[in-house]
Amino acid sequence: MHRLSFLRTATAAIVLIAPVASAVDLGKHFEPGMLAEDCTPCHQGHGAARTPMLKTDRDTMCIECHQTGAAEPGRREALGMDSGADPADIRVEMVKPVIHRGASCVDCHSVHGIGRLQGLDGTGLDLGRQKPSPKRGFTSEANLCLSCHGTRSTMVSDPHDIGLLFDSRNPSFHPVLAIGVGEVPSLLPPLTSDSLINCSDCHTNDDIRGARGPHGSRVPGLLGADYSLQDGQPESESSYALCYQCHDRKIVLDSDPFPYHRLHVVDQRTACVLCHDAHGATAGRALIRFNEPTSITGVLASSSGRLEYSSEAAGMGGCYLTCHGVDHDPLGYGPMFTSKGRPKFADPERDGGFGRHPTGAQAAPRPEDRPDSRRQ
Repeated sequence: MHRLSFLRTATAAIVLIAPVASAVDLGKHFEPGMLAEDCTPCHQGHGAARTPMLKTDRDTMCIECHQTGAAEPGRREALGMDSGADPADIRVEMVKPVIHRGASCVDCHSVHGIGRLQGLDGTGLDLGRQKPSPKRGFTSEANLCLSCHGTRSTMVSDPHDIGLLFDSRNPSFHPVLAIGVGEVPSLLPPLTSDSLINCSDCHTNDDIRGARGPHGSRVPGLLGADYSLQDGQPESESSYALCYQCHDRKIVLDSDPFPYHRLHVVDQRTACVLCHDAHGATAGRALIRFNEPTSITGVLASSSGRLEYSSEAAGMGGCYLTCHGVDHDPLGYGPMFTSKGRPKFADPERDGGFGRHPTGAQAAPRPEDRPDSRRQ
């Protein structure tokens, strides 16, 4: 094509695009003081092969600016940044033991068109408010995450179908897509039972001084704070720091509707993950998945061959399982069980699931729970 014809075509294209672009928030890259020029810090001439005219491949292009020392005088000018630029250091996150493998920067970020992120209600990014997506085309951060880690995934086999666990029709789930079920007395302010949380409230950089988001972490699961996954580890404020960011430790251990947290977590050093799935449960209350066809390391069926958790409401429930060599067939809490967790009646199932007796008649007490006649 003749050079002049090319310039005329390019000019016409810019004129057509300009009204649309002027109506779009072009994002932080285009804020005053960030880039010395609008486009040339990233784009040039024909550019690298199979890129949108970038100087190099996409991820390398991003990391050249988003690393320690990039904003230092001399280096800043060479990269095309202006005096106000101070990009977050992403490179340091990408060399941590756990990183967001298989994803590129542009899988999660729109380089053009997303400004400073605020909560979807426009009031900021405080804990308890749903975050918007950092990439165009998604209504929220969670919606973006589930495009790979949920039912929206286009992968042939998706081993991380988290969307099913967040479904609001489930008996329990962390409130990512919808407000949770029932009251949660252990929540710390500003969280309430009506709050929503975000994927990156848990999955993020483990150093609060660094860039937020699921780039890299030293904690398994790409988590922002320690969350012990091994039995036998002492309970402490630090070993379950992730949980205690949102849940009051004293209430969890001493006054939760489930009265045996201290026995399990402190005395027996049972990891939270042995009973609870932090995303949700499709068939049980309290994020407990014993009722599902899923493998839980260290938990086996009870002596009667059952592996399940039965609970109709907070403050009552029972487990059929074998854990740490103890047969629960069942052991539980609430009005149908003794203070030691043993069933008060010969057949607790007759009570309609540890909560009510369908006939209104009281079943016979178990022999070991009958009062000793010599003490009467």
